[in-house]
Formats: sequence, structure tokens, C-alpha cells
Amino acid sequence: MARLERALRSDAHVWRTDLGRTTDPTGIAVERNVLRHLPVPVAVRYDGERPVADLLRVVAAGVVAGSSVAVSTPTDLPIAVQTAFSAARVAVTVETEHEWTTRASGLPAGRVRLVGGDRAALARATGGRPDLAIYAQPVTEAGRVELLPFVHEQAVSMTAHRFGTLDGLTDNILPVGQGRGRA
Repeated sequence: MARLERALRSDAHVWRTDLGRTTDPTGIAVERNVLRHLPVPVAVRYDGERPVADLLRVVAAGVVAGSSVAVSTPTDLPIAVQTAFSAARVAVTVETEHEWTTRASGLPAGRVRLVGGDRAALARATGGRPDLAIYAQPVTEAGRVELLPFVHEQAVSMTAHRFGTLDGLTDNILPVGQGRGRA
């Protein structure tokens, strides 16, 4: 439980100080180069063999990022987990590995986060499509690592001058330093 608590604190910190904020890393006065991270939907497949805390940890990262998270699991989850997922609007589907890989073959472009399971089997089932990213690394406490499958990085560049004179017209478009999300 201590590992999960540390992971959740890491997610909150990274979201509050980095991924959940818009930034302008260049600081060029005549341009606004805004970097932000937007939530993306993610299918999470839990193999049922890893500790359920690993699944909780991954889903929590998705919830912090504001992503739409759909969990596939081979067995029913504990009632307390089902209740927490329902409250967080996390969809849960109980399906066999075969049912999962069959369904995964028809997933639209997007992302899958595996919590255990066979990455190669999923890649074969989906035809190795380049538009479907499979994240299969071991579950970690690091918020900076676990939040990444749930966000899409976006960089926006805007000219902040008119004929070389700063005009301030872009100041309220994508304000820098503003936070988003739930952390």
C-alpha cells in the first residue's frame, strides 16, 4: 500500500508541476511557444496475475490526466476496486485473453497500457499497426513515466508581435502556467 501511496503522490506532483501545466520553455518575447499535454483515451489490459495494486496505480495515472480509461480484465475485480472505478467513470470489461485480443484487433488508433500480459501476442493480434501504441513496461511509481501513455504532447507556436511591435493579442490564448486536470 505504501508503494501505491508514493505513486499517487508522484502523479499529483508531476501533474501539478509539469504535465498538467501549459509552459513556454523558450521565453521568446515576440513568440509564444506553448507546450501542453492533453488527455487521450487508453485501453488498459490487466492480466489478472499481477497485484491489483498495479492496476490501481495505472488507472489512477489515467484519472489524474483526465483520460477516458477502459479496463479489460480476465476476472471480476474486488468490489472495492469496482466501486472506485465506477466512481471515476472507468469502464470495466471482463473478458478472456482470446476475447480481449479479438476485440483489440478492431480498436481504433490509440493506446493500450498492458499491466502484465504478452506484448508480442497483442502486437500480432492487432497486426503490428503503427497507429496503435502498446505500452507494456513494468508498472512503476514514477508519475512522469506512468502518466505518459495517457497524454498527448502538443506544441503551439504563435507570433506575439505585429511588424516587430509586441501586441499582447495572444496573452489570453493558452495562458502559460495554468493547470488542468485533477491532481
